Amino acid sequence: MGSGDTAFQYYLYDQGRWGFSPWDQPDRYRNESALTWAPRAVAPFLIMHGTSDPTVGFINDLAFYNAPRYNGKKAVLLAYPNEGHHLAGLANQRDLAVRFMEFFDHYPKGAKAPAWLTEGVPYLKKDAKTEPGK
Repeated sequence: MGSGDTAFQYYLYDQGRWGFSPWDQPDRYRNESALTWAPRAVAPFLIMHGTSDPTVGFINDLAFYNAPRYNGKKAVLLAYPNEGHHLAGLANQRDLAVRFMEFFDHYPKGAKAPAWLTEGVPYLKKDAKTEPGK
């Protein structure tokens, strides 16, 4: 279960400990945002997110996924339905581990791209058996 806190709580008082708001120093917040730097990306992105994450909203990952794509960069989003801030399901953990290895085997190492990477897996078919490595 998530805390329900906003990002402001994080940056002002928690781990971030900045002590100032985005209205006090907007450039600092803008510079810390991955969205700001998406046009400068040089390597493909692999993003994983549980769609039921109570800590970081799934909409944030969709924005981050679309930012590099809009700027002509390669981005892959692995969305895991009914998972939270971490993957609790063993099958999803295995799936992520295999896809992670296949992604990095393909991009830096030049191995043949697996079908899931070139063809994708539609979100609405995520519950169907779509084994990585095939």
